[in-house]
Amino acid sequence: MRSLGTIEDPDAAERFVAYLFTQGIRTQVESVDGTGAVEIWVRDEDLLSKAQREYEAFLENPDDPRYAGAIPQAHELLEAERKSREKALANLRQVDMQRSPTPMGQGPTPLTITLLIISLAVFVVTNFGEGGPPDSLAYKVLDSLQFVSQSDWQASNGNPAASILRGQVWRIVTPIFVHFGVFHMAMNAFMLVSFGRLLERMLGTVRFGLMVLVLAVIPNLLQGLAPEALQGSPFFGGISGVLFGFFGYVWVRSTLNPWLGVRIPFPFIVILLGMLIGGLLGLFPGLHLAHLCHLGGLVIGAVMGFISETGRASGGPQR
Repeated sequence: MRSLGTIEDPDAAERFVAYLFTQGIRTQVESVDGTGAVEIWVRDEDLLSKAQREYEAFLENPDDPRYAGAIPQAHELLEAERKSREKALANLRQVDMQRSPTPMGQGPTPLTITLLIISLAVFVVTNFGEGGPPDSLAYKVLDSLQFVSQSDWQASNGNPAASILRGQVWRIVTPIFVHFGVFHMAMNAFMLVSFGRLLERMLGTVRFGLMVLVLAVIPNLLQGLAPEALQGSPFFGGISGVLFGFFGYVWVRSTLNPWLGVRIPFPFIVILLGMLIGGLLGLFPGLHLAHLCHLGGLVIGAVMGFISETGRASGGPQR
């Protein structure tokens, strides 16, 4: 939003603002303290140059009849717009009732809760991600869920895909349930509940499940198969790659569509991007974070959000 200028007479300002509205230029007006004048702001900066030309023409001849006739015309346009919005809202409600009995922000989120319960159960069984002796349950569960088993890794002379090539394809997903330490588990649980409930209600459980699957498989493959020189390693865990995907999806959609009704706080954006960039630059060597998982999830989620919003804008799915 950019300032267009000031008009001393409030009545003249009303006529001019109404005229701008009939020309497709939305504005916001503010009273100038103690002067009675009105400052006019143009909401769409792309229309600023057009608005400036109209402003100059108005200042040259504010009594032009086209401005006086603009007020009733603007009222007619507003009324037509109101009726159009009501009709669109009624249609949207009808579609939403067909898709889901509950609007976004309400209703159950079974998959999010399931992901959380599985993660917490694995966390407890694996001794908080620390494992144990080779014959212990903690070790066996941890070893069966990681990208590659210790025995396959050693027998294949360090091939990260050894277990997957033996048919253990679940390993491209199951590292998301492994967490190392209370802080790791707590942070991911918080983000999973925050983003997961929002997105499951927004997308529906089936579409949300497909999203989780994509955000698990691709970042896990990237992290597990990348060479060590690029910070790759098959011995990683956590659902943070999926969570970075959620973040990227919501961030892009909310940026492209201010009417989405969702906004990520700026400090939260700074923290996540700072953690990602700092990790890729090697600034946190002691944390052993799966930076490629984070990067892959963020990029894929952002692409999903972009496709969702551009498809929506061109008449595609409205969710």
